[in-house]
Amino acid sequence: MPLILIKNNMKLMFRSKAFLLMMVIMPIIVIALLSSAFKDMMASAREIDPFTVGYRITADSPYQTYLSELKKASAENDVTLTEYPEGEIEKLIKNGSVTAFVDIQDDDYILYQSSEKKAEALITESIFDRFFYQVDANTALVKAQMAQGIVDIKLLEPDGNQLSQEVLEVEPMPTSTDYYGIIYIVFWSFCGMMPLAAVISSERKNAIPQRMRVSQMTKTQFYLAKFVPCFLVTFIEMALAWTISALLFNVHWGQLPASVGIILLATMAAAAIGVFLYQLFSKVVVSVVVGFFLTWVLGFFGGSFDPYFYEDFPLMLMKASPIYYVNRTLVEFSTKGYSDYTGTCLIYLIGLILVFGILGSMLMNRKVEE
Repeated sequence: MPLILIKNNMKLMFRSKAFLLMMVIMPIIVIALLSSAFKDMMASAREIDPFTVGYRITADSPYQTYLSELKKASAENDVTLTEYPEGEIEKLIKNGSVTAFVDIQDDDYILYQSSEKKAEALITESIFDRFFYQVDANTALVKAQMAQGIVDIKLLEPDGNQLSQEVLEVEPMPTSTDYYGIIYIVFWSFCGMMPLAAVISSERKNAIPQRMRVSQMTKTQFYLAKFVPCFLVTFIEMALAWTISALLFNVHWGQLPASVGIILLATMAAAAIGVFLYQLFSKVVVSVVVGFFLTWVLGFFGGSFDPYFYEDFPLMLMKASPIYYVNRTLVEFSTKGYSDYTGTCLIYLIGLILVFGILGSMLMNRKVEE
């Protein structure tokens, strides 16, 4: 009898063709829109391409002596220095001939930059600051030697290492397609309580809870008859959305078996929460609204709308959201191949399944007895 009821409940869920189509199509639409909208922003956060810096220098500038060393050090940092003796600096930057421009005077310099290339401007400023520091150090040394009457004046050897840009080890960043292609499968997995609406409505219409009083099924079996088809149908929907989005947008999922297991647990957690809410409120509309609101709040703090590595919420609020752990684990699977959050993610999801499963079963027992 439990298997028959599970099969019948799955049939009820699959009859809602429009709703099932929405659960598959909506993630794909959102992935396409957000990955395109945030493509440039997330690409700029991942890497800085080689760029050109224009410069102009006065003929009698003391910095002429060190230009060859400066060009060599800049080239090692993927920065090309190109001299522009003439021309309007603003036009050179606007038409893309140069990313930044340095006007070197007799004893100082002026840096011109674009508001769209702040990172490149900071790198340029760092290189030139270190360059002028070495020149000024030599100037001070010469003056000191002349004051002491030293004829054989010695200069400091230019140090190209001081001009080098230090590359720090940082967390690899996903592309916008990979990020949103992953986290919106997660977000809609947590909306998995919605297919239950068809089952609850049918039970009310046909007085199924009253009939359960004379059946041979236990109350736990009656609970599983709702829980199992709910997470199975949701997982099938997410598998379809996952496959279509991966084919259309080339979303890179890392550690595929582990990722599948985590999405399966996420749909089970959503189903457990859904059964609990339906039994708690006894009204389909209220349960769906509350469930979607909870998912939205958890996604808001968990990185569903703004990438979690950009959010400035208190870390305590972010870690209170199970979606944060699921998002971070799966995204790091994609970028690094592993995640330090895997254990916490699994504990969180299994805990949600057990806690809300017990609460939902208790409420269901009370409803059946009444």
